[in-house]
Amino acid sequence: MNKVPIQIMDLTTLKAVVFELSQDIVPSRFENAQQIDSHTLQLAFRTLENLTWIEISWLAESPRIVQIPPPNRYGEKSTLAKQIKHLLANLALVDIEQTGFERIVRFKLSSRPGKEIEKELIVELMGRHSNILLLDNTSKVITLGKQIKDSQSRLRPIGTGDIYTSPPPLKGLVPKSSESFNSWKNNICLVPSTFKNSLKNTYQGISPALALQIASNNYNEAFNIINQPVTNINLKTWESLYQRWKDWLLDIENNNYTIHFEGSTDFVVWGGKQTKVKNRKIGLSLSIYYSKKIEEREISSIKEKLRQDLKTSKKNETRKLETQELLIQNVPEYITMQSRANKLLTLESPSKKQIIEAQNLFKEAKRKKRSKESILNRIEFHKKKISNIEYCELFLDSLKYEEVNDDRLASIIELKEEVEEFICLKKVNPKFKSKKKKEQTSKIKEIQSPNGLKIQIGSNNRQNELISLKQGTKGDLWFHAQEIPGSHIVLKSSNRFVEEKDIQLAADLASFFCRAKGSNLVPVIMAPIENLQRISGALPGTVRHRGGKLLWGKAERAQKYFHQK
Repeated sequence: MNKVPIQIMDLTTLKAVVFELSQDIVPSRFENAQQIDSHTLQLAFRTLENLTWIEISWLAESPRIVQIPPPNRYGEKSTLAKQIKHLLANLALVDIEQTGFERIVRFKLSSRPGKEIEKELIVELMGRHSNILLLDNTSKVITLGKQIKDSQSRLRPIGTGDIYTSPPPLKGLVPKSSESFNSWKNNICLVPSTFKNSLKNTYQGISPALALQIASNNYNEAFNIINQPVTNINLKTWESLYQRWKDWLLDIENNNYTIHFEGSTDFVVWGGKQTKVKNRKIGLSLSIYYSKKIEEREISSIKEKLRQDLKTSKKNETRKLETQELLIQNVPEYITMQSRANKLLTLESPSKKQIIEAQNLFKEAKRKKRSKESILNRIEFHKKKISNIEYCELFLDSLKYEEVNDDRLASIIELKEEVEEFICLKKVNPKFKSKKKKEQTSKIKEIQSPNGLKIQIGSNNRQNELISLKQGTKGDLWFHAQEIPGSHIVLKSSNRFVEEKDIQLAADLASFFCRAKGSNLVPVIMAPIENLQRISGALPGTVRHRGGKLLWGKAERAQKYFHQK
């Protein structure tokens, strides 16, 4: 069993972050705002000691408030960011308020501490109903993250100029650490269901993650407990659950928060006695967690879309190829047609009908003869397109070998652009295209050979061209699986002596990063890099070579070496 893909910022996590921010940035002066996408705002507050950035997102899948490292300058031209920046200029953040078990946070700002509140920035973290709203001193909405129309919500439509009203009150009992064991257990068992559902329906502030955390530190054990009917749970387990329930409430009451990443969920912000890491910044740790998770989700989404696009394109090209191959099989019929026409015309007294038939046969035979060359060209074209698609499929599969700290998102976006431009033939904005050509967005995979030489591995067609034709220098060696889609491998041997084991490793890597890596041995061509020549009109990185030597690569050896390094 696996943990949930992204752990939502629940009430407990929100309380921990709000408490930490209250210690760090209250009071402070608002300084800057920028919007990085349609659902994420970044705000800067300056204290006497430093400048602190926080990120607020109302994305339904991962609404959050976290502290972030100083970000790149981005999105200051967005309307919302400009409004926030203008309306909060010269104001001080004097309080951050979150009450009870509501997932609503109020950032209160005034001209200086002790003065009347002039603006309130309200953040509602409630799943798909999450939002951010800026209010004036009369609670009128000045601007907000997303307008809620009557057609979207009859209960609480809200837009610019409306008076802010709080969401409907929470259902359920308010959790209290003073509640006795019997009262707590009886309340949960009042409407028999699974422990998770009964706990969530009985008390406020209960999230799926919190239910797992209260059940156990071990995910499998916790999963089994929360999905048991409350009538099946034995007394010993009930007592253990109640003790953890009280520990959770006491940590909230005492603001005892410490984040750790071991337990039944991806992270836990209470139960600090069990963590080995002390004084870790909760907000910064969460910002790293969410950025990684969101990036992984985006990579997964792009990969799935790419895989489907490539599959569809390959299917279409294969169908067109089969059509042309069927046509070429019928081309030799022109000889038979000519023969039939000659027989008709050599008759002693051919009729007018026979003469017309012979003329039509000659005409059709001539057409078929002329079409042979164009059909062969189309067959070659479709075969090349299928080969290009197989190259892209290979690069997509090899993305899993990117290191965790590499720019994996940039790599897959590059590949996506290649597929759209050269495979799916989608129109690309010339301005955007020229900008992309000037800057290489993703990093080249590199590995050290046994003798300390650098070996470069292309992750897409543009990288193949970059390492082979643009960055390659005289004396470097180029490797590629023979007649098989694969990555270009360049052994940087121009400045140092190359040994046989370096050459063999490069050949092994060429066999590992190719379509035939499942074979025991793969034929690999090695050629001096100065013997390469780009094939014009083809995909980037498509080259021909003069000379070259045939080697045999073993993918298994390369895989072992690659993962060790």
